[in-house]
Amino acid sequence: MKVSMVRIFIVFLFALTSCSGEDSQPPQTPPPKVVQPIKPSTADIEKPTTTVAEEKKPQAEEKAPVERPAATAEKSAAPPRSAAEDKKVATEEPTVTPPKKKDKEDQGLYSVKKGDTLSSIAAKPEVLKDPLKWPILLRLNQDKLGEWSGGEDLPDRELPQGTRIKVMTAREARAGLKKESAGLWVVNVLSSTSQAEIVPPAVTLVKQGYPVYIVRANVKGKDYLRLRVGFFKNRSEADETGKKIKEQLSFQESWSTKADKEEYEEVAGVFKSLEKH
Repeated sequence: MKVSMVRIFIVFLFALTSCSGEDSQPPQTPPPKVVQPIKPSTADIEKPTTTVAEEKKPQAEEKAPVERPAATAEKSAAPPRSAAEDKKVATEEPTVTPPKKKDKEDQGLYSVKKGDTLSSIAAKPEVLKDPLKWPILLRLNQDKLGEWSGGEDLPDRELPQGTRIKVMTAREARAGLKKESAGLWVVNVLSSTSQAEIVPPAVTLVKQGYPVYIVRANVKGKDYLRLRVGFFKNRSEADETGKKIKEQLSFQESWSTKADKEEYEEVAGVFKSLEKH
């Protein structure tokens, strides 16, 4: 019994000791935990997953270099055209005609310009170099000027603009002179100081096919125009032709004479060249 009491007493003392204010401290609550986000290191950052197709593209969307238009040869080939389309394009596209070379037919032609006359054309350096040689041009162009020619003013009358007439050059005349030598005899049809008197018979003889020409002459200080037909090998040939001309023109003053060498060289070659036209 005594032992039990002792044990109870001891337990009671122990309980009092553990419950005293000095020894006992209020229970401390632990401080709240501060959760700080953990920054992943750059090494641990996961790279975005890419597909196989995306891996083939330039990284970081690199800017593709600006390409210039391809050369003409690199253009995509046009689809072939049908024969009908080719024909249509050929008719629509303007054709460039290369300049034609001056052929032989154009070499002896002259296109009449505004203000041109038989006399002015004959006087050109590239033609006959003498306005009095207009009967030669008239003879060359009887098919175009035959009906038009007439009147005393014919040599100085303006020709129809744009008309293409045959011409002869001084070079052709010299070439004709070298081929054959004719006589110096001529028929002097008429001598006059007036061109108006010379022109009508000159036109008449040209239309009849006579080799007509006009020369200048100065007699005793006076200037004359002489209408002549030539050339003949001898006087008898000249007289026979002169007789026919007198009958046709009713002239009594015609006569046969010998031309000088200078006159012959200026005109004879022209008539030899005319025989080819």
